[in-house]
Amino acid sequence: MPRGARTSDGFWVAPEVPGLELHQTAHTRWSAPKHSHDAFSLVAYDAGAHAMHLQGQRVVATAGSLLAIAPGEMHEGRAADSEVGWTYRILYVPPELLTRAAEEAGAPAGALPGFASPLLQDAELLASFVTTFEALKDGAATWLEREERLLGLLVSLLRRHAGLTRRGQRAPSCTPGVRRARELLEADPTRNISLEELADAAGLSPWHLVRAFHRQLGQTPQVYQRSLRLRRAKDLLAGPLPMAEVALASGFTDQSHLIKHFGRTLGVTPGAYRAAAHAGREQRKHVQYGAGTSL
Repeated sequence: MPRGARTSDGFWVAPEVPGLELHQTAHTRWSAPKHSHDAFSLVAYDAGAHAMHLQGQRVVATAGSLLAIAPGEMHEGRAADSEVGWTYRILYVPPELLTRAAEEAGAPAGALPGFASPLLQDAELLASFVTTFEALKDGAATWLEREERLLGLLVSLLRRHAGLTRRGQRAPSCTPGVRRARELLEADPTRNISLEELADAAGLSPWHLVRAFHRQLGQTPQVYQRSLRLRRAKDLLAGPLPMAEVALASGFTDQSHLIKHFGRTLGVTPGAYRAAAHAGREQRKHVQYGAGTSL
């Protein structure tokens, strides 16, 4: 389980847009290890203060602020004051949806926006985030309303705060040796590979590989492998496999090992994630697609 106390208020999967997820929770002494997300994370803070290491700097997000975290951006955090903790709401936005919103905001086609600072102070944008978040998790709201609010929020965010754009790419650039090691991990995240084998593939000594991997990708090989396994587990949790089989198929030694790392890293239990994913899938069966559902 995650270190310290944590209470989770809810996790939702938006049925109309694959990869769009919502998380609302409160933390006290919980701390998240270094990790990244495939999605763009837009975070609104409702109470308390959250201290994070992000973009090579220490950032403290307080009530009323927003935090923008790019896909693949390594980060870790804990309460700025463990007696108070913090409460936040998160929108996990698929990169392709953010890219599409960037085009609407006038960015070059295929560009993934960047932000000079991850911490945003914008009361009007925060208000738009709150109404959008509530509409997305409210089953009574029409998809047209949710779609309009989501697109409006993202376009406003990008027009107000996005800096230079960069062409989206799945993996960060790195030297040939580190790239070979990374590709070996990606080829089969479940494989119990040794550091020696990775180093041989990279053409580096084991310690040199660890240092170079961390310097170029912001994490060590074992942290990167665990991130790949967690992504695989998320995909499998949306399907019918029993939890124990999901754990093994994702490269974890057993179900308890999966639960420990899933909760500690993502802030939600595998069971809660599965329930939200299955609920979203059932809702998606009843969505009536038309010309307007292009977001």
